[in-house]
Amino acid sequence: MNIEISKEDSDYMYNFIQRIIDECGPRMPCSHQEAKSAELIKKALEETCDQVTIEPFTCHPRAALGWIRITMVLIIFSFILFFLIQMVFNSYWALLLAIITFCINFIAVLIPWYEFFNYREFIDPLFKKRESQNVIGKINSKNEIKKIIIFSAHHDSALQFNLLRYLKYGYIIVNFLGLGILFLWFLVSAVFLILTLITFIIGSAIIYDIFFAIALWFIIIACIPLILLFFFVSFGEKANKVPGAVDNLSAVAVILGIGRYLKRHNEVIPPNVEIRLISFGCEEAFLRGAYRYVEKHLDELKTYDAECINMDALQKIEYLTISDKEPTTRTIHSKEVVQKLLKAAELVNIEVKTAGLGGGSFIEKIMGLLGGGTDAAAFSKAKIKASTITGLSLLQMVDFYHQETDTLDKIEKGVLESVAKICIGYLKKIPSKN
Repeated sequence: MNIEISKEDSDYMYNFIQRIIDECGPRMPCSHQEAKSAELIKKALEETCDQVTIEPFTCHPRAALGWIRITMVLIIFSFILFFLIQMVFNSYWALLLAIITFCINFIAVLIPWYEFFNYREFIDPLFKKRESQNVIGKINSKNEIKKIIIFSAHHDSALQFNLLRYLKYGYIIVNFLGLGILFLWFLVSAVFLILTLITFIIGSAIIYDIFFAIALWFIIIACIPLILLFFFVSFGEKANKVPGAVDNLSAVAVILGIGRYLKRHNEVIPPNVEIRLISFGCEEAFLRGAYRYVEKHLDELKTYDAECINMDALQKIEYLTISDKEPTTRTIHSKEVVQKLLKAAELVNIEVKTAGLGGGSFIEKIMGLLGGGTDAAAFSKAKIKASTITGLSLLQMVDFYHQETDTLDKIEKGVLESVAKICIGYLKKIPSKN
């Protein structure tokens, strides 16, 4: 099927990306720049949608990466307490220190498990609450509404990842070393506590030397990663450096392009379907905007059998991928939506592949374990059908991803048009009986 994105609409999408960068600049979560970009997106959606609203919400944006510093401090403190045991050897103080060391490590493991690997708001109240916003455009159903189709993106940009900016592929090594030491040290402290309890019960000497050697080697191996991870992002406004053209103004431009196309081709919209074009805030704060939206609208999303086609990081056509899962948060996306997207891509003659977020190769799968998530996860976790279209290779991202070099020139001409065509093709594949 031949779906043409006009040159006017094509130019509009790329020009809008540059406009946001020029007028708003970097847009870290809950910043005034993020709010300004939301207003510009709202005005753009008002040209094509029947209703446009901004839904404000609050969250604790710095918790999303602030957990790293807290965890690093806890690990270092637990090592210090462990080494102090040799000063109170074979006394009840040794047992107490062993218990405290384990408890600290347990907390240090819980923090990333809930905050990063589950995107739960575990330590968020420790950070300042701020306000962000979602922008929702609605194109009304021609007849009685029976289904909601959401095309979504996010308008905030990431805090600059200093380790990625300066270490490039070394960023991956540092992250895996840091997390590896965290979990291994937790296990070692657990074994040491168990053995220490046993020695106190049976009245024998504490087995310490071998654990001292292990801890010493952990410190030697981990000292540099632990220090570097403490500076994963800069403090305050110094972290607000990322223009976010690829991640994720590229997708924002596509939802605007979809709106412009549907304005002129209203016949594409199935008669009982309401279209929602949504730009979320605070995606880079662990999807807080998407989670707030799903929580607020969950009943109607379920009532009208909603489907969410999310888009994130659209850089090159050759990397276009339909995500069927997100390894970091162990999120499984809707097989139905994935298959519909594949058929829509086939319909408009665009080649895509299916893979977990991050990619399908062995190295990409490993990297994907720490690759984070997309707004589609907020829907899938709530049993709302969703998937994400991405166009970024994790192996190629080191030069610009979450850095001040994420500018318009990184987006290949044609990729935005291709994704817009897939989304329009998706609507054409919806049976009119819906």
